Amino acid sequence: MSGELFQDDPYLKECDAVVRSVSAKKRSFVLNRTIFYPMGGGQPGDTGCARGCDGHEFVIQDTQREPTAGLIHHHVDERSQLPKVGAELRMAIDWKRRYRLMRMHSCLHLLCAVVPGSVTGAQVYDGKGRLDFDTSEPYDKIQLTHSLNLMIQQKAERIDLSYSSSELSENRKLLNSLSVPVPQIEGRIRLVHFHGIDIQPCGGTHVANTEEIGRVRVTKIESKGRRNRRITVMLDN
Repeated sequence: MSGELFQDDPYLKECDAVVRSVSAKKRSFVLNRTIFYPMGGGQPGDTGCARGCDGHEFVIQDTQREPTAGLIHHHVDERSQLPKVGAELRMAIDWKRRYRLMRMHSCLHLLCAVVPGSVTGAQVYDGKGRLDFDTSEPYDKIQLTHSLNLMIQQKAERIDLSYSSSELSENRKLLNSLSVPVPQIEGRIRLVHFHGIDIQPCGGTHVANTEEIGRVRVTKIESKGRRNRRITVMLDN
């Protein structure tokens, strides 16, 4: 199991960790391991709290990955003190928020299976999300909503796959089916596969079964250029 526990199990809500470094300038700290997902791939960073052995609580208002070293910084709010290096903390994410983000992120993957065309932009919000597609085709909100909910009801399980760059490049049929750019994580490419529906490279957190997404609604379809359609989706609950 790696230090990025959210990659191994996105359903972990709490974990014990040790502070490895502290940045007063960034008002953040880095741990030896974490369940907090850092902002990336259109998904916001996790929020939550950390508790020290003395009962002191640190409110975490954002989680971000340092671009150069790749370290994950847990940013505390202005009212919280920073922990000391070596401190043992009990980490707890805001699970209700994270789970809504997981449901929406997975929903956007299904949207890739409904709308043909490459994805040119994406953003996951708490309770809603949007994708930009390289297409000029007109789409109907009611029809897209119906198609998405039918896919969700298929109860497709999530399967995580991992490839090296060379392995994936040799699989041209799979590579050509992807509608988003291929990012690498520690030299590997992670593919999120909802069985029989969609497969895309992604480092985000997702539900284990499409049924968990629940009912959704396509609320807006916008034209953002000659070949750009922005589709916004919301969770119904």
